[in-house]
Amino acid sequence: MSSGKSLLEHMRLIPDYRCNRKKPHDHAEMLTYLLAGYLNGRASVGRALCWCEDNIEILKKYMTLEQGIASEATVSRMLNGIDVYMFMYAFMEWTAEILYEHGIHIIIDGKALRGATEKIKNGNTPYVLNAIDAATQMVIAQLPIDEKTNEITAIPKLLELLDIEGNTFTIDAIGTQKKIEEMIIAEDGHFILQVKRNNPSLYDEICDAFATFESELKCPEDERSERLKKYLAQYDRWKDCEKDRGRVVYRDMQTCTDASFLDCMNDGTAPYIRTVGCIEQVRVPVEKDAEGNDITVGKKEYLEKGTVRNPRPEKSDAMEAGYQQVGMISDLILSAEEMAKYKREHWRIENNLHHVLDDAFREDRSTAKGSKNNLSVIRKIAYNILRIVIIRDHPGWGMQRMMDYFSTHLELTVKMLFSPIPSFY
Repeated sequence: MSSGKSLLEHMRLIPDYRCNRKKPHDHAEMLTYLLAGYLNGRASVGRALCWCEDNIEILKKYMTLEQGIASEATVSRMLNGIDVYMFMYAFMEWTAEILYEHGIHIIIDGKALRGATEKIKNGNTPYVLNAIDAATQMVIAQLPIDEKTNEITAIPKLLELLDIEGNTFTIDAIGTQKKIEEMIIAEDGHFILQVKRNNPSLYDEICDAFATFESELKCPEDERSERLKKYLAQYDRWKDCEKDRGRVVYRDMQTCTDASFLDCMNDGTAPYIRTVGCIEQVRVPVEKDAEGNDITVGKKEYLEKGTVRNPRPEKSDAMEAGYQQVGMISDLILSAEEMAKYKREHWRIENNLHHVLDDAFREDRSTAKGSKNNLSVIRKIAYNILRIVIIRDHPGWGMQRMMDYFSTHLELTVKMLFSPIPSFY
């Protein structure tokens, strides 16, 4: 089954902001061939347009291009003028025709557009809120975060654009707000949210409770507290250890599917919480001696003494901390392993999207100001197209390798831009 319209046809649905006088360059065509350049590894407007000039005869077979390829200044004015939200809606509609959005895990997280910081008034770093499908890693929506607001106020606005029913949302600790939780529950969605020190009373309550459960389980069964037995009956634990990016990562997830020990359950302000969790992650740096022998210490020694190159880590809720402890809450009944899986999948947005945007698409180097959000959509459309081809034809390939493949297979660019893309359902 194919989506209804080609990408070029979707671009034509975006209103042209210019007056009705004769226009030498069609705005939909400019957007489409600019995207072609990004697909082929040209990660700036100027370089993308140079690619278009080099391949204009191929592009002319699918677009009028009466006045050829527009100049960089013309394309930049077009990107500044097109309505940010109309372009975003067109992107979301195109993605929805390809990706089924019911019963999926949606990750929401913000990303800084650091290259534009110096051009923004007061030097504030602009942010974009992204929503991706965890299974395909495809972006399904983005929303610019106004410099006068933050992620707490932007997340509900993004949720309003998404189909919540039946989907499960994971958001970092900044999204652990009753308004957001209630909004998801009201639309028959589900959430797994993290709890950190920005929510100190709930964070301490969760961490202290699981420390108590762990201590109680070390006692003989007949000596355990009667008050805690009902919680221990709903207690689960899962541990894991793996080598990852020059570190040995130890994960220890504890969960309890009776949340009545939380104050917010007792006062009735969050009756929908079903599973509470607490995860500890210890990241031990891999070390070798002068002969190349592995001298990496174990978890216990690292927590007690650290290493020669790395001091003993302090417990923290920071994502990259050597010793991280984070609380979690969900309206779903989850085992410890299931909750740990959701947390790990959530942070794949950093490596599989944010890092790719900065590395392959040079997003963090772009100094565009007025066009920053529309350029962000261009990058995400290109990213999604590359992801589709990777998933369907070249599993395991990286984004840069796929860009190189596009640059030597121009028929693939033509196919993805000018024909409807088969959907995933």
